Formats: sequence, C-alpha cells, structure tokens
Amino acid sequence: MSATSTKKNLRHYTRIPAQLEAMISKHEKNLITVDIANLSRAGLMLACNSETLDKILPKTSSIIPSQPIQLDVEFSVPVVATQSVIIKANCNVIYTRRLSRDSFQVGMEFDTVENNGYSYIDQYIDCLLYTSDA
Repeated sequence: MSATSTKKNLRHYTRIPAQLEAMISKHEKNLITVDIANLSRAGLMLACNSETLDKILPKTSSIIPSQPIQLDVEFSVPVVATQSVIIKANCNVIYTRRLSRDSFQVGMEFDTVENNGYSYIDQYIDCLLYTSDA
C-alpha cells in the first residue's frame, strides 16, 4: 500500500456537507464509529457528543499544533451509483470545538491517504459540487 501526502493549506479548499460514517482508530486499535459532518480535499470535520470525543481524544485538554494527535480514519465514498470505495487516511487533529453542552466538532487534516484515496475524495467532491450547481 502506498501513501500519498496531501497539501496543507486548508483554507483553499471547498468544504462540502457530508453524511458519511468513519471508523476512527489509533495504533490499529478501533476506537469508535463517528459521523463526518463535512469533507474537503485537505481534511474532514467530525460531529460528536462528549462521550465520543472522550473516546477519540482521551484526557486531551487542548490541541498543540507542534505536537499533532494522529488518528487513522477509514470511510467510504460512492464513486458510482452502486459502488463505494474505502478511503484510509492518517489524519492530524487540528482543533476541537464545543458547540453546546453535548455537541462537539473535531477538525482533522489529511496527513497521508492510502493508494488512490485522494483522487476518490476529489472525484466525490467534484461530483457533489457539480450536482449542486445543476
């Protein structure tokens, strides 16, 4: 399996709303299944409650950019109407945001994406952008 590094400038990519599920793991140990709230060519944002956040980032008070927390994320995107592909990526947690008492967001940037996953993400985003313009 080859891995491809992705670009780091997150502000230049369109974020699209997503209704996808992702499996989060660390050191090959599955932690939890979470919802992806949005997706871009540079990363994704998870939506979760406090219990899920504690499983993803146990005993983490704040995110320090110079000491990224790396997690493995696996999710699938449809490439044609009847077929999906699994994307496996290593991601850096870049922020957590509390929206309400039990609603949180976790922002993650892609560090590496396995095989052709990055091109499948591109294809999925382009397809959604094209259909939203029509």
